[in-house]
Amino acid sequence: MATGISLLTFIAFYLLYSTSKKMSAMGNLGFEHSIAEHGKATKYLSSALMILSLGLSCFYWGLGSGTFTFFIILMTVASLVILLAPLRLLNYRFLGALFLCSILFETLLF
Repeated sequence: MATGISLLTFIAFYLLYSTSKKMSAMGNLGFEHSIAEHGKATKYLSSALMILSLGLSCFYWGLGSGTFTFFIILMTVASLVILLAPLRLLNYRFLGALFLCSILFETLLF
């Protein structure tokens, strides 16, 4: 569940990051050009994903600790996206391996 919440937060923040005017459309994942064309709809979608992620976090961990955990996840994901996207390190293989390891660790440890 924590991996799913982190994945939703990552997708939502990356969509918001891709709609920024300061970000150059590098095309790391391949869909950045279509995001730039549909900026307003992308912002609505990413806001809805953020709210969904916050709601799932509050449902899973409770209201206070869920909100706190959501903001911790958001800060971590935002830092990683802002640092790794300009270096072109965010691609499908890296993200797939990262979330596969996260799912494995989550299921094996709990």
